Amino acid sequence: MSDAVLATKHGKLALIAPALATVGYRVRAVDVDTDTLGTFSGEVERQGPPRDVAVAKARLGMAVTGVGVGLASEGTVGPSPHVPFATADTELVVLVDDRRGLVVVGRHVSHELRVVGEDVAPGDPLDTLIERAGVGGADGHHLIVRPAAGARRPVVKEVGDVGALAEAVARCAAASDDGRARVETDLRAHRCPSRRPAIAAAAQDLATRLAASCPACGLPGWGPVRSVGGRPCADCGAPTDAPRADVEGCVACPEERERPRADAGPVDPARCGWCNP
Repeated sequence: MSDAVLATKHGKLALIAPALATVGYRVRAVDVDTDTLGTFSGEVERQGPPRDVAVAKARLGMAVTGVGVGLASEGTVGPSPHVPFATADTELVVLVDDRRGLVVVGRHVSHELRVVGEDVAPGDPLDTLIERAGVGGADGHHLIVRPAAGARRPVVKEVGDVGALAEAVARCAAASDDGRARVETDLRAHRCPSRRPAIAAAAQDLATRLAASCPACGLPGWGPVRSVGGRPCADCGAPTDAPRADVEGCVACPEERERPRADAGPVDPARCGWCNP
């Protein structure tokens, strides 16, 4: 087994370590201040693209411990580009291995995140909001409350029941330019149960890549890089942007190979730029 350190403040070890153990890594958590690189609550803007931030987190843990292999995760939540009116949770789990000069990324996109975002005023009924957010119980979701307009503080985290929510709303609304408070899901992993399966799935994707070696150089991390469009329109035969193949590649050398997709046949004319401009 190889030792690796996971940089986390939010209890991700149980989500990530089991998958990595299957490919020979003994993972332990190291508590470093990953919030310096960005927070879901918005107090600190994310310091770069998600992949770069995850790598920087891993390196924080490596620097503190002196271990040459580091792990970290980074999540991005926003409107889904593929499912109308849905929220997409895109999770990355990265492994940085300075012994072999590797950075390998596992990825998973989920539409199962239970998320709310609503402006409320002191005295507004809160029971329905609490129910929609899934708040309650030892392992329930939690909320974050902040001023709805103007001031960025106070920010009240880990709100876990209706009484605490009412108090936080009153406090944050008093600091807001419009007298209202913004109530959102607390998306930190230890306070957001519906986010956790996506992190575990990204860790499993990482393990799958680590188990696959490059056919050219033999190093681990071989896997999907991008898709290639070109499936023909079923009506006119023109190429469309629907993927006809996947490109797999190495994280350490330039080797790439195209693999045709099983579903590479003709597509509905609705996806054709000629038939449905």
